[in-house]
Amino acid sequence: MPQKFVSVSISHRRAPVAVRERLSMSEAEVRSLLEQIKDSVVREAVLVSTCNRTELYALPNDGSITGDHLIELILTAKAIPFDEREEYKDYFERQTYDAAMTHLFSVIAGIDSQIVGDQQIFAQVKDAFRLSSESGSTGGFLTKLAHAAFRVAKRVISETTLTNGAATISYAAVEFARKIYDDLKPRAILVIGAGETGELAAKHFIERNAGAITIANRNVEKAREMVARIAPEGLAGRFTTVSLEELGNALAKADIIVSATASHDYVITEPMMRAALKRRASKNPVVLIDIAVPRDIDPAISKLSNVFLKDIDDLRTIVDRNLDRRKQEIPKAEEIIKQELENFLQSLSRLEVGPTIKELRDRFEAVRKEELERHQNKLDSKSFALMEDMSRRMMNRLLHSPTVSLKEPLGSTEEMLTRVEIVRQLFGLDSRQDHEPRTY
Repeated sequence: MPQKFVSVSISHRRAPVAVRERLSMSEAEVRSLLEQIKDSVVREAVLVSTCNRTELYALPNDGSITGDHLIELILTAKAIPFDEREEYKDYFERQTYDAAMTHLFSVIAGIDSQIVGDQQIFAQVKDAFRLSSESGSTGGFLTKLAHAAFRVAKRVISETTLTNGAATISYAAVEFARKIYDDLKPRAILVIGAGETGELAAKHFIERNAGAITIANRNVEKAREMVARIAPEGLAGRFTTVSLEELGNALAKADIIVSATASHDYVITEPMMRAALKRRASKNPVVLIDIAVPRDIDPAISKLSNVFLKDIDDLRTIVDRNLDRRKQEIPKAEEIIKQELENFLQSLSRLEVGPTIKELRDRFEAVRKEELERHQNKLDSKSFALMEDMSRRMMNRLLHSPTVSLKEPLGSTEEMLTRVEIVRQLFGLDSRQDHEPRTY
């Protein structure tokens, strides 16, 4: 029953990065855990694991399986020592039933993200459901829940501006470049620095259909490793790696330059850029974006002709403004979540009633036939027919009230589902000893 639905979550909301990274799971680890707990612990489950969260959503086999059980499974899968587990458990959030569903919808909508309106989480949750399906851990309930979650995300994207505008410095750098050059494909792009910030900028350029990208770094091997990580399949030829000693030649060819090193001195000085502009064959403007602290690019370069220069403070102003706009859209997203949750629960209540009535009648009918068969040899055919007719009429009378109660559309959706849950518990319809678990 969906009332048993449970989720546990460890995320940026409560846990530091050192804790989150220890519980982060690869695809192989996710598959392994799901395959391990399927049937033995849960009927259905999906596990979402990103750099900012690890979350397990599950429909347990029975009501005795709680969030704490699921947390133990995660800690065991990640080999967290027993003497550290109590500390780790304190970082987890636990939700059940509609609160767990609401949490999932909030996550996929981007309002539970570290950066409000995160555009990557939709794809990450979709990947999580794909892995669950491939591992045989998704049944009818989670399939329907997944479709509801996807509707939430799509409606938030189309009906709000929650995901609009750059919300990170790296993304803002790329968006500023696009203000000068709308089409990035024919542009020569130079990213200086192969650290996390430079890599994020390069990824955003790739997402915006950039053409040739040069990665410059003091350690060229590190630049090559970065290219190996981020280059789309079959497109590694678009990338070039150079050392900082070769920077002068790269500057002369670049239309867009993003610098993000850890240098304490200017990586691009005014004389260096002046010389590059003289050698430059194109008359197109040069866009320079400095996202390093301390700054990589000499501010005097802004006085050179045909040059646009922005530093991290300029971009932070853009990011802060966009984040404020996104936060104002949260109530709209929450209303969409509320609507879709109610729609989902209503669809569940309709789906629950029919199968529950059938299973209830089947259970009574099985008991009726069993008792008749036990006494068949003791009765003549006329008496047996009389007993059979009487037992059938008695069964129908006994089932009339619970059947009417289940069908009656009174109260809230949650109250209707609760009535179904009570009937199933009273008559043991979810007992695995008597029949296989239902599918929805």
